[in-house]
Amino acid sequence: MACLEVSKEVKFKGEEETCTLDGTVDLHGRPASRERTGKWVAGTVILFNQGLATLAFFGVGVNLVLFLTRVLQQNNADAANNVSKWTGTVYIFSLVGAFLSDSYWGRYKTCAIFQVIFVIGLMSVISGITPFLDQS
Repeated sequence: MACLEVSKEVKFKGEEETCTLDGTVDLHGRPASRERTGKWVAGTVILFNQGLATLAFFGVGVNLVLFLTRVLQQNNADAANNVSKWTGTVYIFSLVGAFLSDSYWGRYKTCAIFQVIFVIGLMSVISGITPFLDQS
């Protein structure tokens, strides 16, 4: 692992490339190259993904209160309690993801796995609400 040294450059398929200094690897397990990885495309994808996740979080939170009070006929105190439990669960899973990322999977695999779980959860929310929508 030549890239783990601070200022060393390695030969990679006939080119001089500097590797990232934080130990990141590409899909094939080789040290990541600064010239060929990351950049603006990766940053744009991350910002777009975070924006959509934040929008979904707050959108589901607000609509969950309305759904619990109007459709399921819960009183305001029970609905607020259930929304607080949901919010706490979301924040706890951030800590679970951090533990899995640091201990077992690595940051990229953890992001990909939890993004799939996030999309499956949103699809299940959408499919669970459709029977309650007015058909008029």
